[in-house]
Amino acid sequence: MRHFYFISALALVALTNLAYTQTHAGRLSADDTVKIKAVNEAYVSAWLKNDSTAVIKTLAPNAVLIPQGSRAIEGMKAIKQFWWPSGGKTTVTAFTITTEEIGGEDELAYVRGAFTLSFIYEDANNKLERTNNGNYLMIVKRQADGAWRISHRVWGDLPQGR
Repeated sequence: MRHFYFISALALVALTNLAYTQTHAGRLSADDTVKIKAVNEAYVSAWLKNDSTAVIKTLAPNAVLIPQGSRAIEGMKAIKQFWWPSGGKTTVTAFTITTEEIGGEDELAYVRGAFTLSFIYEDANNKLERTNNGNYLMIVKRQADGAWRISHRVWGDLPQGR
């Protein structure tokens, strides 16, 4: 009979813990949501200022970019080479975002939305002006210092004319 009571008590503790976890733990606080929005806004602001240092500050040290039609770009060295290649210059002329969804838990969150980006890319032989409209999804992680940083950013352009 003692065995039955022990199993029953253990099951009750497990169910209580599960119910508490599902209703209380893991939610983003209102303060975290504000900070996550601020990281997204800082990312856009840095691009509008064409400030590569400020863009990098919004990213986690081991960030990953996944642009449409390309392999994943992993780590700061690869990201810098992708966005700021030697011999070329990219100038962002306009960048707007909408944030349509933010969710997540204590240490990990996601942001989903849409964007419009206009830029000029120039190298010794070419000048390309382009405007892209599309969707983005990013994962942000709380860092050891408590700050939220972009760990993964995925984007895709919508077909032209949409």
